Amino acid sequence: MNADELKTSPYAVFSLLNLKDPALAPVSEAVSQDRLEEALIELHRYFVGRGTPGWSMEEGEKERIAAYVKDNCGSDLEAVMKTSDEVVRQTFLFRFPWDMERTRIPVTFEREIDWNYVPDQDVEWAYMLNRHRYWLALGQAYAITGEDKYAAAFCRQLEDWIDRNPVPEEPANDNLTWRTIEAGLRCVNWIKALRYVKDSPLLTPLLLAKALISLHQHGDYLASSFTSWKRISNWGVLETCGLYHAAMFFPEFALAENWKRLSEQRLQETARIQVMADGIHWEQSPTYHHEVLACYLDCIHVARLNGEELNGGFRSMVYRMASASLHWAKPNHRQPMLGDSDDSDIRSLITYAAWLFQDGMLRFGGYARMDFDNAWLLGTEGIRDYDRLQAAEPANHSCSFPHSGHFVMRSGWNQRDLYLYFHCGPLGGGHGHADLLHVDLHAYGRDFLTDLGRYNYGDHTPLRKALKESAAHNTTMVDGIGFTEINSTWDFGRIAKPSGCRWVSTPRFDYVQGGHDGYLHWEDPVYPLRRIIFIKPHCWLLIDSFTCRETHAFTQRFHFAPGEVELEADSLISRTKNGREANLCIIPVDGEGLECSIHEGIISREYNLIEPNRHAVYSRTGKGTVSIMQVLYPQKPGETACLSVEKVPVFRHTGERVEDAQAVACKIVLPGTDEEHTLVISHKVPSAHFDSYVVEGVQIFGEVVWIAGGREKKEITTII
Repeated sequence: MNADELKTSPYAVFSLLNLKDPALAPVSEAVSQDRLEEALIELHRYFVGRGTPGWSMEEGEKERIAAYVKDNCGSDLEAVMKTSDEVVRQTFLFRFPWDMERTRIPVTFEREIDWNYVPDQDVEWAYMLNRHRYWLALGQAYAITGEDKYAAAFCRQLEDWIDRNPVPEEPANDNLTWRTIEAGLRCVNWIKALRYVKDSPLLTPLLLAKALISLHQHGDYLASSFTSWKRISNWGVLETCGLYHAAMFFPEFALAENWKRLSEQRLQETARIQVMADGIHWEQSPTYHHEVLACYLDCIHVARLNGEELNGGFRSMVYRMASASLHWAKPNHRQPMLGDSDDSDIRSLITYAAWLFQDGMLRFGGYARMDFDNAWLLGTEGIRDYDRLQAAEPANHSCSFPHSGHFVMRSGWNQRDLYLYFHCGPLGGGHGHADLLHVDLHAYGRDFLTDLGRYNYGDHTPLRKALKESAAHNTTMVDGIGFTEINSTWDFGRIAKPSGCRWVSTPRFDYVQGGHDGYLHWEDPVYPLRRIIFIKPHCWLLIDSFTCRETHAFTQRFHFAPGEVELEADSLISRTKNGREANLCIIPVDGEGLECSIHEGIISREYNLIEPNRHAVYSRTGKGTVSIMQVLYPQKPGETACLSVEKVPVFRHTGERVEDAQAVACKIVLPGTDEEHTLVISHKVPSAHFDSYVVEGVQIFGEVVWIAGGREKKEITTII
């Protein structure tokens, strides 16, 4: 065999290994004597039997994990087995919780798999096909059942992919099978799948050699593809995670130590650049925040398997990301659908982080018992450790993330508690949406106000672009024009920037405000400002104000979770219609000059999935300083009474009535009580004695003031 033939044969694997490693002495000896087939057999014997942490399993471990998931993870087990049976038949449907782009319609290949297949103009389908997450399911199905058909499908498809998809000479992002992000994800999925099927006789010495050569090609490809753009992109993290796995699981590669050094350096660089000081990933998408977090957690775990610790500053940043995820999540443990995000349950990641950091607060936000994926990853010892870990409720209910512009108001940590999320942060690059001043609202176990999701990543459908527009979010617009220009799936024109954020949180109330410069470039500049006050644990007062010189039309949009919504013609109250279950009332404080209408819409809670929903549009026309005030009142299940809401006049301390452009106030009376809450909002910062107002007989001085109590006793709080 000449040198060129050797390079393209399975025997090329020997040139990639450190044959001076004493553990490989039988392989080295056979190679030196040109007994190459025997060397492949020795190499196979070595890799199947080696005790590399995370690669080998103790005797009986597969059976113990299988028994655990059968008893505790029924729905996940069912999904894995269903997927595995489909993949055996070469049918592909991407349905796992953290599949980044899920699909709804199965695709079956009757003969050979077309690894470049693009259905319905959706290239993301091809990318998902080439990430091979489903091979991990095949490996788990083989470990659970021992049935050869799962190992056979894995081995057959692995060899077919390797043979028909040679590595490009240069890294390329226009290649459906070899984008660098897919290469990184594949490394992790191959390695995790191989550990389950390495004992199968179907993984022959010849195929193992091919797999090792391909994994080495992946490592070289990823090592050479890193750029400054990768340092700031989630791509860089996903790729580096793959490279780190190749280095740590195959230290026998001659280049493994170099890959390990590069990976550790890149992990630190990406965490330093991409993760903001408050723990949120800069791309402003919970889905991609959690993709990055998952990779970082995997790398910490792989390091510890090998008796090492990654840099302490890096680990602290990863812990901060996990803590942010816990506080960001809704009471139902699902992430907000901010930016390019789906309605995903994050407990699997929080469970993983809780175990890695042995942290009770994270344990509080994780699963009651370890879930399917983590049970296979961490084993029976990990399951026992997690069971022993004591949960500790987070000290604070509400939380602000001032660097990234996220604010969360909670009444508590129970799944029935009230939750409002407010966004006033930077766009976040291509995965960002025009969602400044957006709010989500969840109460009594139900979503009420929500983002509309992302649908897909293709410009071939107008819905993708529409879901990124300002109008698709629970925010405000002026003259029907979005504040950030959406040109296409990934491109923007003028981008609005946040401004004026303030946050105050106490056990009795939360306050947040924020604005943006999206209309300041107009000939007649308009400055929008949103203020939200949470009167715990009852309701929110939302005040939108707009400051300008000329007349404009100002609108608020409220997008509801799927379900019926009605509008009361006289009061203009928008109300969900969930029968005896929990409901939400949006109650205007001042109906004069206000218009409202209910419209049909579309929501996408998963990639490639759409459902009908409804949204309310409130509008008012004016100039100077114009405001729209709403009380957001979640009704408990079975409750039919609504809040009493009344606009009240504001006077100067000298007796003159104050115009609405200067200050407004409203009084809220809780149903069935005489408990009153009067909130006063000054649109202009008080700066002199004549800005001291009188409301309901109480003299005040402040920008936002809360007057609480009944007729006999009032408590006055200057919020800001």
